[in-house]
Amino acid sequence: MNTGLLTNLSTFRLLTGVLLLLLLLAGCETHSGYPPDHSEYFDQFFQRTDSLEASQALHQLDSTFAVFPNPGPMDLARKYAYKMNHYWSRKRDKKMARLYADSIFYVLKGKTDRPDYGREYGEALLTTGDIMRDEGKFSDAFARYYEGRALIQKSGDTCSFNSYDGRLAMTYYLQKRYREAIPYFEEAFNALSYCKNDPYYGFRIQQGELDNIGLCYYNLNMNDSARFYYDSALHYIQLNEKPFHDKDRHVQFIAEARAVIFGNLGSIFLLQGDTVNAENNFQDNLRITMSGDHDKRNAQQTVAKLIQLKLYQSKYDEARTWLRTLRGMLDTLPYDSSELNWRQLQSKYYAVTGKPDTALAFLQSFVALKDSLTAVNSPLNDLDIQREFGYISKEYELELLRKQNEIKSIYLVVSVLLFAMAAIIAFQIWQYSKRSKKHLTALEQLNKQVTDQNAQMSRSLNALEQSQLDNSRMMKIVAHDLRNPVGAMAGLTEILSLDLDNTSDGTQETLQLMRESGERALSLINELLYLNVTTEMQREPVEMDVVLRYCVNLLLPKAKEKGITIQLYTIPVTFFGNREKIWRVFSNLITNAIKFSRRGSVIDVRMQPEENDMVKISVKDEGIGIPPDIREKIFNLSPDSSRKGTMGEESFGLGLAISKQIVMAHSGRIWFESEEGKGSVFYVELKRG
Repeated sequence: MNTGLLTNLSTFRLLTGVLLLLLLLAGCETHSGYPPDHSEYFDQFFQRTDSLEASQALHQLDSTFAVFPNPGPMDLARKYAYKMNHYWSRKRDKKMARLYADSIFYVLKGKTDRPDYGREYGEALLTTGDIMRDEGKFSDAFARYYEGRALIQKSGDTCSFNSYDGRLAMTYYLQKRYREAIPYFEEAFNALSYCKNDPYYGFRIQQGELDNIGLCYYNLNMNDSARFYYDSALHYIQLNEKPFHDKDRHVQFIAEARAVIFGNLGSIFLLQGDTVNAENNFQDNLRITMSGDHDKRNAQQTVAKLIQLKLYQSKYDEARTWLRTLRGMLDTLPYDSSELNWRQLQSKYYAVTGKPDTALAFLQSFVALKDSLTAVNSPLNDLDIQREFGYISKEYELELLRKQNEIKSIYLVVSVLLFAMAAIIAFQIWQYSKRSKKHLTALEQLNKQVTDQNAQMSRSLNALEQSQLDNSRMMKIVAHDLRNPVGAMAGLTEILSLDLDNTSDGTQETLQLMRESGERALSLINELLYLNVTTEMQREPVEMDVVLRYCVNLLLPKAKEKGITIQLYTIPVTFFGNREKIWRVFSNLITNAIKFSRRGSVIDVRMQPEENDMVKISVKDEGIGIPPDIREKIFNLSPDSSRKGTMGEESFGLGLAISKQIVMAHSGRIWFESEEGKGSVFYVELKRG
């Protein structure tokens, strides 16, 4: 090909490569493969941690990940999520919870296109929103809620929708907008009905949502509706708790859930003046929450309610005792809501026991703390959630438009580059087209010469193939014509040698040599007749086990001459092929095994089924093995691969080559394993049917 065309082609390839690179950079986001996750392993691991105490579970978590090799992104995210929920839900440690949320963002960054990764990322965003809400950063909190909801919805995990609905409901609740909170608590309850993968999670949250709806009605002074939902929560626990009695942590949570509902029911009875039922429910709550590792914040709230009951009953000594108990609990575990209740109740206690000055002091401290807490929460109360989400939605739309504009700008630049490169390519094609025309004639002539040479080579190859076929036919004709007279000569020699009375020792020896030479010539003629077996051959259903058994029976006399035992193991197998030729393969393999085996050894002939409707026949001997220098030639028509047997038997080096041709003509394969001095195993694999 001429130099001008080569230059033109190289330039075109270079420009095309640059263009493709620009298009990839502009329109595609490349992702490296993520390390594999080990969900099956860690599903079982996190199930086991449910039965451990919190400190034990955290220790087990750190120990496992310290020795686990190369955890995937979701494996790490689940670890950090466990710690985030522990520090936020149980410890109210904002700093540590935020630290582990940031760790989730780090390991899943850029991977949220996968639904499970996006869902986990969204859950971490919702928890971060809770932390920011408690810190008074309400605009940032709603932004996290919006992002988290978008990712959870994109993941398609309807079970996780409750996380967003529950937080929105709780935000309305904190704003004292109880009527607006109720529908979101109900939606969160319904979303949890889809949580089939984690029944305990659904049970734990659903009973809580029923209790929360009851609290909303309680704060709306709709006590009958509140009591209905509290009773519904208790009934729900009773119906669904049994499967979760297998783990101590679950049993502990169920007890705490009942305690919370008992405390809430007690509040309704207290409002209705039913002091007996109120006190019974408060005591039921405290029996649970004051023992073991239960939530002491709930116990503080119930003690405050019990103090209110004792003041209502004018049992001031008992009220004073419980006030001291509550003070001790607050010194151990400070809680703003309970601190506020304690100061108010102290004021009431001193007011009814005749100490107005002390009562006034506690009342003033109560008002100061309440004003302080109100100042913190007032920005939340002033926010309109739907309006805030509207603002955030518009901000995201603007950000999306900005990114779209950036992409359009990139496309514009790419289009300009495309046009420029197209112009360059067109100019170069025009420039080189003139020079290329004069070479076309030369190329056509060269093409013609190559075509003529190919045609000549094709004719020569056809002639060679025809010549080979003619030679093969001629050789078969000669071999066929020679076989009968040579066989007759060998037979007559055998007859003469048997007439011992008419022959002297010298003559007998000569006849023996003539007989052996005739047998070798006959064997060689038979081998020649089986060359080129890949030509058309008649096929029929063949019982391979019958053929193999027949072959062994024919060769047993020859084996017995050397004291060799042949062990045969067969299975009923039907094979579609040429009976005579496949018999030839087995005959060659067993004859070789006898020829190269030592006197008194064993030959193992075995059939066994294989996969994909195949059958494998093996012929194993304990003979002299195959030297490494002829292993590559053993299936070739090469005189170098021939050698004498253990008793001087002649070998022409044709049997294995013919056997391979026959096996391949039947779409099978043949191979061997051998160790010099220890024997050989020849395998034939054929398709059944």
